[in-house]
Parts: sequence; C-alpha cells; structure tokens
Amino acid sequence: MVRAHRSLDLIESIRLSALWILSAALLYLVWAAVWSTSVRTLGSHPNPTRDYESAMKLAEAFQHTDTAVAAGGESIVLVHGHRTPRAFVLFHGLTNSPRQFKRLAAILYDSGDNVFVPRLPRHALRGATSSELGRLTAESLRNAADAAIDVASGLGDTVVVLGLSLGGDMAAWAAQFRPVSRVVIVAPALGLTHMSTAVETLIMNLMLRLPNYSRKGGANALRPDRELGWSTRGVGQMLRLSAAIRRAADNHPPAARDIRVLVNANDRTVNRHAIDELVEHWSAAGGHVSMFELADTLRLPHDIVDPDELTGNTRVTYPVILSLLYGSTPPASLGVRVIRPSQHH
Repeated sequence: MVRAHRSLDLIESIRLSALWILSAALLYLVWAAVWSTSVRTLGSHPNPTRDYESAMKLAEAFQHTDTAVAAGGESIVLVHGHRTPRAFVLFHGLTNSPRQFKRLAAILYDSGDNVFVPRLPRHALRGATSSELGRLTAESLRNAADAAIDVASGLGDTVVVLGLSLGGDMAAWAAQFRPVSRVVIVAPALGLTHMSTAVETLIMNLMLRLPNYSRKGGANALRPDRELGWSTRGVGQMLRLSAAIRRAADNHPPAARDIRVLVNANDRTVNRHAIDELVEHWSAAGGHVSMFELADTLRLPHDIVDPDELTGNTRVTYPVILSLLYGSTPPASLGVRVIRPSQHH
C-alpha cells in the first residue's frame, strides 16, 4: 500500500509539474505575442556624401563586404566617372541579390545616369541557406538603406530610389525618412497576405521572440546568389521595419518629394491593405503620392523585375517601371492604371 501511495504521489507530482510548465509556456506565448516590439531605433541617421570621390569611397566599402558572396551576388556600381544629373539606388528583394536588378541597372546606366545596387545584409553569401536570414535585423536593413542613399547623394544631383518586396519596404522607409527626389515602391512586403494589422503585429512579435525556424528551398545551380526558402526571424525583422514606417507615417509627413507606388493585381504574396493604408496616411499628411496597378489579366508574379523569374514578363513591366522612375505616367496601353493621382495639400 505504501508503495502504491508513493506511485500515486509521484504521478500527481508529475502531473502538477506538467501543468505548471504548460501554464508558464502559455503565459510566455501570450506575453510574446502582445508585448509591444520597439521600433524607436529605426529612424534615419543620414550622412550624405557631398561629392563623387567620397561617394565612391563609400560604395567601395559596400563592395569590400562582398568577399564571401556567391557568384553574381555582388553589389553593383555602374558609374560614368563623374557626378551625373541623377543617381539611382535599387533595393533587391528577400532571398534575392543585386543580380535581380542587373538588366534594369544597365538600362538606367546606358541612359547616362549613375546606378548603385547594394547587396542587402545576410544575402547572397556563398554556400548559405535560408537559415542565414534568421540573423537579419531591421537595424541592419535601415543602415543599408541609409548608407546607400548617402552614396547616391554624391553620385548624382538628384537621388531616385526603387525597391521591390523587402526592397520595397526599404524604399518606403527612404520615402518616409530621407528627402530624396523620387521613390518608386514596387509590391512592398509591408504585411502578410490577407491579415489585419492587429493580427500581423501579434505574429511579428512571436516571430521575433520565439526560436527561429527556417525552411530551405531547392538549390538552383544557375542562381547560387539566392537563398531559397524562408526564415521566421528574417520575416519578423522585415515586418518590424514596415511597422517603423507605418508608425512614423502616423505622425509625420513623408520626406521624399515624389512617391510612386506600383502594385500588381495578380500579386498574392503581399498584403494589399497594408500598402493602401500607408498610401492613405502619406496622402493625408500632405505627401505627393501616386499609386498605379498592373492589371490582373497580365498574370504577373510578385517579382516583376527579375528577368530570371519564369512567369515574369519584363517586356511589359520594364517600360512601366522606367516611366515611373523618370517621373512620367505610364500609359494605359501598358496594362497599368492610375489608382490614386498625386495630390498636393
């Protein structure tokens, strides 16, 4: 009987311990989801270069970080040996590399402008997998955006910024915080598909506080510069940067003089509501914002820039993007419509 009582006591002790552990885990999950994530450190720290020579020194510093980069993943610096009327900065997407913009950068360069395509932190590293993106931080993305615009400030009389997806978030950050001439934001990954801002915030908090989970994609021998797959921590940090943009836009007008947002009606990757909401806030604050949409009938993928995208069609999208970069309105014949015209308040 004594032995039976001891066994029952042991079972009861284990049960109570398990309940305590489960309760503590649930409390931690609730705390991790609802406790606000700080974005106060994600404002701009500008230090623009004043001349071509200092701009090139800073651009070379970017290139010096490319020693461990896979072939084709290096930062792109296309310059004419002197300051030009315009300097373009192009920000690539998550898991991609500057190669995504290689062809478009060449077109801009051939038109007589200087072009800088920085490799984003933790991207295109030789032999790396998607788990490397788990070490990405919103601060490092902010630093890369700040420094790239600092470079362009010395490369051209005016600075024009373009970004796609994660790069679109960085372009949106530039539009909010840096007084550049023009920003073209393409399919920014400001939120997760079909989720409200409130739910997305809870998910972001969990992604940032729980252990990182990475899912690897199949290797592509033709694109060793890409980390195929995804990382919860990396996505969380991307969402944290977008949260910083949205919170700043709630209280301050955008710094950029001309903002152009391009979305794709067939895009099922990004949260359209989050994009519309940011455009509304910028417009209400007095920003000069215009928004354009590529038709669903074009059946374009999320990545409308990379020539290597199998379902893409750059013959359709490049004329639209170039038109926006140069400050004109693309004609409806290109399959794009104006959703929101520029407004001056």
